[in-house]
Amino acid sequence: MIAVVYRSDKDMELPEFRYNNLSASCNFCARTRNPHPEFKDEPVVTTRLVVNQKKLEVCINCYWELAEAADASKKPFDLLVGEKINLIRILNKKPNF
Repeated sequence: MIAVVYRSDKDMELPEFRYNNLSASCNFCARTRNPHPEFKDEPVVTTRLVVNQKKLEVCINCYWELAEAADASKKPFDLLVGEKINLIRILNKKPNF
């Protein structure tokens, strides 16, 4: 069973975070297990985002890091996520030597 938690804030609506999803995996950090020492045997907590018409699964840790970075840089959240996706894509490219 997957538990879903929804919260809203006065500044923005937060996504639904999914708990106990055995197939959870973060598109940014590639975590599949919860990094918190007390919950190390549980799957990572994730949410689903749609950015540039692409569906992403993002762990709660990466989500809050991105939210803080967007706030600090005054960039829109979706723009910052798109930039990070592009950077990951560039770094994962294999050279054609």
